[in-house]
Amino acid sequence: MPKNLFSSSASKERGVFLDERYLYPEFIPEKLPYREKEIETLVYCFDPVLRARKPLNVFLAGSTGVGKTVCVKYVLNQLEESFDRAKSLYLNCFEYNSRPSVLIAIANFVGAGVPRRGLATDEIFTKMVEYLKKSGFVPIVILDEFDQLLISEQNSKLLYDLLRVVEYEKLHIGIVMISNDVSLTTKLDSRIRSSLAEQTIIFNSYSPSQLKGILKERCDGAFVKGAAGDDIISLAAAHAAKIGGDCRVALESLLRAGRLAERANLSKVSIEHLRSAFEDVDAVSALKSLKHLDGDEKMLLQIIAQNQPLASGKIYEIYSASGKTLKERRLRDILSLLERQNLISYKEVKLGNKGKTREYSCRPNKNLVLSELLKLGK
Repeated sequence: MPKNLFSSSASKERGVFLDERYLYPEFIPEKLPYREKEIETLVYCFDPVLRARKPLNVFLAGSTGVGKTVCVKYVLNQLEESFDRAKSLYLNCFEYNSRPSVLIAIANFVGAGVPRRGLATDEIFTKMVEYLKKSGFVPIVILDEFDQLLISEQNSKLLYDLLRVVEYEKLHIGIVMISNDVSLTTKLDSRIRSSLAEQTIIFNSYSPSQLKGILKERCDGAFVKGAAGDDIISLAAAHAAKIGGDCRVALESLLRAGRLAERANLSKVSIEHLRSAFEDVDAVSALKSLKHLDGDEKMLLQIIAQNQPLASGKIYEIYSASGKTLKERRLRDILSLLERQNLISYKEVKLGNKGKTREYSCRPNKNLVLSELLKLGK
């Protein structure tokens, strides 16, 4: 009988993990350090539900990996534990990226059993309201990556639908919007903005010392004692701080580094394991960040990917040839942004008597970047 493919894995004695779930992006710890103020504001926003009143609508904004999603889930979990008439529904708007899909998800959440296809939007809305009246609880809808619903005018009407439930049907429903764009709500229609009356909570990036503190607590739960030393935690924190305080990247890197150590049947994570993990995680993280770029930023990245290595002057020349205009100051700002997000890198090139210039190239694989940009353009 052939040997089982997983038998050698099962027989390995060494392991660095105690509970690797502490490093998962969706893991919600028992406490969230350095976010006490933001949590206090969220509690204030949802507290009216306990007195049978409408919760405040909330807008959470800040860079990737600064705790927006985990904080709101943490608070709502505790609300649901203490009060059975409040329930939260988490929707990522990259998956639920249309007005009907969000309305169907809410309708089914309150028990309507609406099919994914075959009903007009008005019919879905009517079903949602009908079952919301019967539900006996207040749904709080979390719309993560909310900006994806504002790309088309039709989808942006979703907020009007939800506000209509409160204003005209006199039903309670909470709306939580999460985005990297701190100015997002200013782009909403003035009538919607007035009715929304949201509480805005800005999440600033973690400092290096804060990142180290967070990672230390997570590693204490994730790793066997001594498997991830202070040098590993410090390096992960420094790397995350360098790319804008993205704690998620640090956690994913530590998880991947731990798995590399276990694959080698070692009892300790090494600096080499972590550096190798950085390369993989940074590439994935960089590609994810493409969705947050505006039109000019995407176009400049595409120009670099198609023509790399490319001097800054040549980038400006190719961009201008497309018939668009861009001030040189704006060009420099975009190149700095793309560099901070690990999407491009540069090297100094001497031009003899003419001084020197910078030549830019894609940091991730250029074919992957161009492929992702093509998908986003559809």
